[in-house]
Amino acid sequence: MAGGIFLTSLPLQAQNAYFFPNAQHFDNNIPTPESFLGYKIGERQTRYDKVVAYMEELARKSDRVTIETIGQTYEYRPQVILTITSPQNHGRLDRIREDHMQLADPAQTAPSLENMPVLVHLGYNVHGNESSSTEVSMLTAYYYAANQDAETEQYLNEAVIFIDPALNPDGRDRHTNWVSMHQGNPPVSDPADREHNEVWPGGRGNHYWFDLNRDWLPLAHLESRNRLAHFHKWLPNIYIDFHEMGTGSTYFFEPTKQFSSENRLVPRSNYDGLNNIMAQYHAAALDGLGSLYFTKEQFDNIYPGYGGTYADFHGGLAITFEQASSRGNIQENSLGELTFAFTIRNHTATGLATVKGAVENRETFLRHQRAFFHSALTDAKKNPIRAYVYGETADASRLRTFTDVLLAHQIEVYEVENDQNIGGIPFKKGKSYIVPTDQPQYRMVESVFAKTTDFDDSVFYDASTWTLALAYNLQHAEAKSSVNKGKRVAKTTAENYKAPEKSNYAYIMDWADYNAPAALYSLQQKGVATQTIFKPITAGTSSGEKSLSAGSISIPVSVQKISADSLYKVIQKVIEENGVPMISVTTGLSLEGVDLGSANVKTLTKPQAMILTGQGVNSTEVGEVWFLLDEKLKMPITKVEMSSFAGTNLSRYTTIVMVHGQYKNVDDNAVQKLKRWIAEGGTLITFKSAAAWAIEKGLAQGEVISPNDTAKAERRIPFADAAATEGARSVGGSIYLVDLDLTHPLGFGYSDGKLPVYRNSTVYLAPSKNPYSTVAQYGESPYLSGYVSQANLDKIKNSASLLVHEQGLGRVIMFAENPNFRGTWYGTNKLFFNALFFGSLINTPGNY
Repeated sequence: MAGGIFLTSLPLQAQNAYFFPNAQHFDNNIPTPESFLGYKIGERQTRYDKVVAYMEELARKSDRVTIETIGQTYEYRPQVILTITSPQNHGRLDRIREDHMQLADPAQTAPSLENMPVLVHLGYNVHGNESSSTEVSMLTAYYYAANQDAETEQYLNEAVIFIDPALNPDGRDRHTNWVSMHQGNPPVSDPADREHNEVWPGGRGNHYWFDLNRDWLPLAHLESRNRLAHFHKWLPNIYIDFHEMGTGSTYFFEPTKQFSSENRLVPRSNYDGLNNIMAQYHAAALDGLGSLYFTKEQFDNIYPGYGGTYADFHGGLAITFEQASSRGNIQENSLGELTFAFTIRNHTATGLATVKGAVENRETFLRHQRAFFHSALTDAKKNPIRAYVYGETADASRLRTFTDVLLAHQIEVYEVENDQNIGGIPFKKGKSYIVPTDQPQYRMVESVFAKTTDFDDSVFYDASTWTLALAYNLQHAEAKSSVNKGKRVAKTTAENYKAPEKSNYAYIMDWADYNAPAALYSLQQKGVATQTIFKPITAGTSSGEKSLSAGSISIPVSVQKISADSLYKVIQKVIEENGVPMISVTTGLSLEGVDLGSANVKTLTKPQAMILTGQGVNSTEVGEVWFLLDEKLKMPITKVEMSSFAGTNLSRYTTIVMVHGQYKNVDDNAVQKLKRWIAEGGTLITFKSAAAWAIEKGLAQGEVISPNDTAKAERRIPFADAAATEGARSVGGSIYLVDLDLTHPLGFGYSDGKLPVYRNSTVYLAPSKNPYSTVAQYGESPYLSGYVSQANLDKIKNSASLLVHEQGLGRVIMFAENPNFRGTWYGTNKLFFNALFFGSLINTPGNY
């Protein structure tokens, strides 16, 4: 890599070396990062609290800088944004924002662009262990706070710069602590050194080990929701997402691979125009340093949920920077030694070049944003779909959460004015909404609702589909003609369910609502005895007949350890906290279906869950389970390292979860221990490769269909096509329809047997030989959205999606997919909830 001498000597030089050749005159009253921190940038990793403290000091010392807290992380670290511009612009920020927002509203007259600043947002360190960019944020903030050159003053007059020093503070500190704990003096460059190899799960994800760079669309996490609110407050013209990649690489900036890495909804002017304009500035900055780089390759611009893509859908230019990572302070690679300081220098150069390019092309960016939202309306008119209508009659919580996501993305949503039928699907007033395509956010509307089956390429950096309407399993339809809209929805409100009349016999809670599992666990935590009804019933209440689905929860009064009055207070509290309806009954005699004393009403055990963790296990999937139980159910789950599993007493656990991963560290003795635990009544829940592992180890009976093509590969394929050919054989993320057995305990709470599922693996399970145990199965035509090769689709057809194998008194529940993908698959979360709460009750008659 060019500049090898500079790499190792930079920390010993003046701070201004990072700004070469731009550094000239700096205000001595503004502290440098070095003077504040006590060490030179690049010598070590900086803790997030010290980063924030330095940014606060800049805001205190400079009239060019203000700082605001937009929220806090799960670990209570503040999320801060610096606003840097001229003092004159600071005095009129509200007016700047109002004028700028008019660009995004085609209904308003365009404001004059003559004195309108361009908005540049620099977002650093979304992946916690890609740590160089947070150091860059301090250098960049210092540069614009202290530099007194005429050029910089011009930039500050013509731009407003937002700096987010760490989009993932929790993950960053996890990585920073690791590197600092193992940093040598002198530093160790050997890639095998512990400093360069974090222990599982590493610092990439947030507190729950989620990849926040994928969360801009689903908004599963509070960091993302806080960040998005700031984004929509300003709608920046340029958004830079700073990343790192493998140590052996160089530097990447956009444009990406044409067409195949681009989203068809985004105007070509974005890719062919703005991207190429900025590429000249970024190339010049790195050329000036002698740094190697590449462009036009496979970094994804398709998915609107990336930080490096989201602004493309809002009239801005989103750009991903990828710098080869030292993963510590110095590490050997094929070109010599890569230092932390060198990685910081490159990112600093491209960040400063971004501001320069934005200002010198200010009106181009502003005109683009104005044209973008006008063209959205033009494109919408070409679409034969006039609106998407969606609704849900039984699960108000899931419907409300989906609507909240749309509103967070500034998508116009309207109430359904009256009951209507669209495409053979009934939509009820008060339980349905309309999203017109003719709106400025047309491109986001299409991203949320449209199914994608046509692609320019067969290799994907990540997911190939993200249709949220399918993820939430909501009834939805395409309206090809005008639909009468009701009132526009400004915000949703939770259903204000009142407690039913006090009963001396029983209360019943329908299992259909997404929040019902949380309510059930809350009851169990409070010591309330609960049961589930295995068949649908119709109960008589003071307000008339009430039909209840299988899985409904019965709370008999007489068997409780507390009085009827105390129980009623608990019921009131649980309804208030969880927003779920309950009814009270005065008799166990049902109007239809089984009575409450039937053998079909079974007593529930409070789940006590464990999940296996450690090297080889997919940390993101572990985090998804942890997040789901923590945030949705308020249920603790014990995280046990595979290396500790053999010595763990399993008797306290009702359920063990194993997600996708490799379980080579679970030895034969541990397998036998697990087998005994299952036979004694335990429930093992497995995802994807863990299901295949359970079958291989004899914990469950079943057949894994080979992912390899059976035909012999006799034809020759050019070596240059190897990546594309092999990549096309993967299942990178696509959506399918399965048939769900609604009578099975794992299907409780669903009203429609046709369920969309998300698949991103090549684990294929054959249907069970037990005719009762294939709970969900793909049909002959399961494909809904996303890329899949014909060979993979043929394997998916008629295979099993969800199986149960009973072993002694226990059972193994095998998911071919991940029902909790990215915290946004609300439609399949209930399958997992059912496995937790009802798994121990699965007992199939017969001998299979």
